[in-house]
Amino acid sequence: MAHHPKRTHNPRAAPQQAPPRAGSASNIASFVVTAFVATTTASVSYAAYYCVTSLALFSTMLPTANGEAIDEKNGLLFQEQKKKDGTYDYEYVGFDTYPGIGLDDGTGVATPEVKAASVKVVSQAMDAAGLDDSGIIKNGDGEHITLHPAHPHRSKCPIYGCPYLPLDVHYEEEAKRALEAMKKEASVDNIKSLKLIGNDSVLKSSGSEHAATLTLIGYKGGRLIDQVNQDRALVLSPYMYWKINNSAGSDQSHKPVARLLGAFDGHAKYGERVSEYVAKTLPALLGSKLVEFDATKDEDGNGDNEKENDHKIARLLHDTFLELDATAPADPSGGCTASVVLQLGTKIYVANAGDSRSFVAVHIVHPDGKEATTSVIYGTREDKPHIAVERERVEHMGGTVYLPNGFLATGQGTTRVLYKDPTTGSTSGLAMSRSIGDWDAGNVGVIPDPLVDIMDINDIKKNIIERLNGLGNGACEVGVKEVEVDPANGETSESQCVQYTENHIKVFAISATDGLLDYVPEETIAKHVAKGLYKTGVEEKENAKNGPQTTHPLTACENLIYTAASGWQQDKGGRYRDDIAIAVADLG
Repeated sequence: MAHHPKRTHNPRAAPQQAPPRAGSASNIASFVVTAFVATTTASVSYAAYYCVTSLALFSTMLPTANGEAIDEKNGLLFQEQKKKDGTYDYEYVGFDTYPGIGLDDGTGVATPEVKAASVKVVSQAMDAAGLDDSGIIKNGDGEHITLHPAHPHRSKCPIYGCPYLPLDVHYEEEAKRALEAMKKEASVDNIKSLKLIGNDSVLKSSGSEHAATLTLIGYKGGRLIDQVNQDRALVLSPYMYWKINNSAGSDQSHKPVARLLGAFDGHAKYGERVSEYVAKTLPALLGSKLVEFDATKDEDGNGDNEKENDHKIARLLHDTFLELDATAPADPSGGCTASVVLQLGTKIYVANAGDSRSFVAVHIVHPDGKEATTSVIYGTREDKPHIAVERERVEHMGGTVYLPNGFLATGQGTTRVLYKDPTTGSTSGLAMSRSIGDWDAGNVGVIPDPLVDIMDINDIKKNIIERLNGLGNGACEVGVKEVEVDPANGETSESQCVQYTENHIKVFAISATDGLLDYVPEETIAKHVAKGLYKTGVEEKENAKNGPQTTHPLTACENLIYTAASGWQQDKGGRYRDDIAIAVADLG
């Protein structure tokens, strides 16, 4: 792959002669401890440990005296971290794409030169995807391809596929009626027969049996008519990136299954402009890079170099985030989070900047088909200003992190990066340390560089199967009957030994904004989504104690959104409710 410095140059990278940062070993240790605490306090279901190892991304990566790795050409430093799910001991890797303050001679705002180069890259990507820079299909009919819920019906889609986009569960009347009708049905077949998810339904643009996305506009005070939804989300399943520019041809036979989903939470005065731009531009921009990567991988014969390819994909995600940040309509005031899940074949790549979150979960059906369990095995970090390395960067760049009274002792309250809001002239606080846009906060250390984690579906399933079947730990043999003794009465019974296989395990992903996550635990979200994706619990429709029936992913998302809205109502008394958005997809 041709290396284009203007495309991949970190806008904050130090000159090549800049020395490695002093005391980096202690900084790494601080990051390890902080990441562990932040993760385990977020959820006991995916407690992780981090072991920092040196990483060679490319042939130009050189080890430093501190065991780190620097991309000599671009001044980037990535630290690979081995991580571990606390439920099934599944190990995976990831790294922070930020190079570290020792290699950072600027702010979180791209230079004019990098902005100009990024504008060119984005324009070329949109053109290659058959769109103009504002997301209009370039066929002369002027039809908009937008990710705003006000455009649910689309007769044409971008070349990379038609994204599922979030409809409002309450304020879009046609969608609300269709969702209510769907919830009353007892089976997916009945839903299909009523054409609730077919080509004649308003819901066709928001979901299928395997993926869904929905939203609910918030309330921030004032008139209802004046409320603006700043959240965006999308699901592309399939994500046909290889059709961009037709450079890889239209033949899918040699292409892996590809999916893309994400959530984007806008904030500040024009946050909806930034989140709309990111959601609309990201598939084309990332896809154009993936096409280039595919061509280079084939030419170089590196298809079997899995680790190198993983790092390159992670780098493409990093570049995409930085270019979106550099070109976002963030002037005079606006920004958004970005939490993205990319599936390529069996590989899962998660990139996150901000406090929206993405999860990977597993749904395991017992071989007898009577029981099932759902567990979150991975979740992104919330990029909060009080995290040690985040606070260090902000203060290094002259910023201030606000800590509520008693926060260090209790962890209660919201920490913020303080900055001067250009629209009001007053001091404002951003409740995250990374985002896309937010250029005024970027001047004091808020950055767009994502954390990237990499997983493999095959490895996930293999690890879980070994754990469940007890391989190497006195596992029973298939076909052999085991004798069980009831300790209460001493009666014996025979049971057939059963073994889990890959068919018993499903892997799925969720991306959501904090409007949902603030009031619904991630395990609850995962379990309810699994009911919709895999139709569990259908037979319990008449059992009121089991709550609303869930026969479809859209119904699952709707139920979760209303649960969160109820939490906001009870907590804030109707005075405030954040926007809510969720996107879910079965990954196989």
